[in-house]
Amino acid sequence: MKRIWTVTFSLVLTLGLFACGAEESTPYEGPTEPQVVALEHSSLVVGQPVSIYGVNFLEPGMGQTKLIFSGKFYPDGAEIPLAVAEFTIAPLYDGFMPDGGELKGNTLAAMTHVVRWNRFGPFQNPFTKEGNQPGLFQGAVRPVNYNSDGTIEEGQPTPVEIQVNPSLIITKLEPIVGVDENGMAKTAGCDSPALRGIGGMPYIIEVEAMGFQPDYFIYNVSNINGSKEWASFTHPADNGLKDRLGDPGWHPGEPFIVLNPVGDGAEYAHTAIRVTAVEVGGGENGEDKAYHTALPFSVVRSMHYYYDGNRVLAEYYEPEVVHPPIVGGIATSVTYSETHAESRQNAVTVSVSNSWTKSQNKLQTSNWNEGVATSSNQSSTNSVGIAHSEGENSSETYGTSYGTAQGTSSSFSSSSGSNWGWNAVEGTSQEEFDQELVGINGSVSGSVTTTVSGEGSIPGLAKVGGSVGTTVGAEVGAKKDNTVGHREGSKSEHGTHMYESDDETTGYGSTTTDTASKNMSGTYGLQKQSTINQTTSETAGSSESVTYNLGGSIGMNEGVTEGSTESWSETWVTSTTDTKLLSYSSKVPKNRCAVIYRQTVRYVRQAQVYSYDLCGVRSLVGEAVFNEWLWSPNIVTGIHCEQKMPESTQPPAHCYLACE
Repeated sequence: MKRIWTVTFSLVLTLGLFACGAEESTPYEGPTEPQVVALEHSSLVVGQPVSIYGVNFLEPGMGQTKLIFSGKFYPDGAEIPLAVAEFTIAPLYDGFMPDGGELKGNTLAAMTHVVRWNRFGPFQNPFTKEGNQPGLFQGAVRPVNYNSDGTIEEGQPTPVEIQVNPSLIITKLEPIVGVDENGMAKTAGCDSPALRGIGGMPYIIEVEAMGFQPDYFIYNVSNINGSKEWASFTHPADNGLKDRLGDPGWHPGEPFIVLNPVGDGAEYAHTAIRVTAVEVGGGENGEDKAYHTALPFSVVRSMHYYYDGNRVLAEYYEPEVVHPPIVGGIATSVTYSETHAESRQNAVTVSVSNSWTKSQNKLQTSNWNEGVATSSNQSSTNSVGIAHSEGENSSETYGTSYGTAQGTSSSFSSSSGSNWGWNAVEGTSQEEFDQELVGINGSVSGSVTTTVSGEGSIPGLAKVGGSVGTTVGAEVGAKKDNTVGHREGSKSEHGTHMYESDDETTGYGSTTTDTASKNMSGTYGLQKQSTINQTTSETAGSSESVTYNLGGSIGMNEGVTEGSTESWSETWVTSTTDTKLLSYSSKVPKNRCAVIYRQTVRYVRQAQVYSYDLCGVRSLVGEAVFNEWLWSPNIVTGIHCEQKMPESTQPPAHCYLACE
């Protein structure tokens, strides 16, 4: 599909193509291939967010634009460059500038699109991979559009230069899961720093100096050890370029770093991490020189319910005649009001991944509630900013890689398919885990206790949707870039950012770009999808009913009601309550006839259920499909109703979604 875009007289610069001059832009039908125009920064430290500007980038729903980097890297002080293995990133779409804009004194043409690499690196120099070194990257970036229809369109490479400055890099961030054979803290063994943290678990943070020699490290971490405020720790650089926080083997007697559990009223929270490494006398004039890094780190529960606010058409039913033909006379009009009521149930069906249930040997799927079943099908929705399973695609999405290992897995169990329990350290009770930590360090961060297990119902988890726990130091959304100009279609609310200090100088982005889900309320009966599609009256006995209750008054561990006549009755709606049917009028010409039809229409809301392993990697494990109903009247006029009634002008019966 071709786009209309606007271009002005342009000039090739080191960073790409800018539109220059004050000439009036003229729309024309230009090429459809994507093209990078500019980078927001040409000098970066690991962890910084950077915006990339271009034309013909894909908007959400159209597909995704990916960027491929290739070239050479010159380490500081080296004359011979290192070959850079071609790598791909999947940046976040951040809107477009319909009237153009300005970036550092250069004009951006109308319809310039913006994508964001939310955290450059994110935990290494991406141009060296093995052995972090500062230096200069010289090469090109090439955009590729992966359209939703399956077609691929490649753009031409744009020359770029990026100076990678000396940086302080987070190289390890993962939970402590026990004690090894040497009596030291044993961690989950993540291949990269964890994408997210599990609330209530103790974590180890490791940093490495790249391009400078530190003398001491200062850590500031919020939302830990029972407090939301900043906690500060200072370490001498006794281990060279690297240092750790929260590991008693490196700094005996120091408290563990336990992430605060996610509050009952929040979907997820953040822990803000700031680290400063100081090189004594490292400045140009012999003054001390500080290097910084920061990371806003998402904190989640082991199980997560997500709803993106969708409500889509699922099915048209066959239009039904609800009143016989009416013959028109002088000034005849007909007003339809509902007399033949139809009842339908707002109902939900839940499917859980069959492959996931097989990996959880505590699941008892044989006696799950009616309406909950295992399925080999993935979710049919594709929520913006939500990757269904991150383990395989995290290298492009986040710049990280994660393998599948027993040590990174949490265990889950359910006897109903609705109520779930989880344990982050399978085979170890809460008391046993705390005792192991006491054996390492003598205490568990003073009076703070860990939380390695939890429970909740799927609809109960929905109660906390749409809320993110506030955290000192971290801000939800993207750091504002350096452009001037109006922007539309921005997804800047995706992700989190923070600054290296309270002075708000250099900003740092989160690895993940999580967003809060949308709120949802209502009462739904748990049923099979085939029953939902066919049921027309309240035939099920409430003594055997299971209802899902969503809303602000429902707790995380509640939300499922069994055998409640009152809750069951709330799930039923009838056509007489549809305001569209209360007053619907039409004129009937003389000697013509009118027939009144009513069509039942089914809509669905689809929500996903995710699990997180100990490295914070998300996997799609289930889906809840909520069915809702509307009725549409249709008054059709014809010439001779005696011979043949006029047919409804409503859409023909057809099922689009959840058709079982």
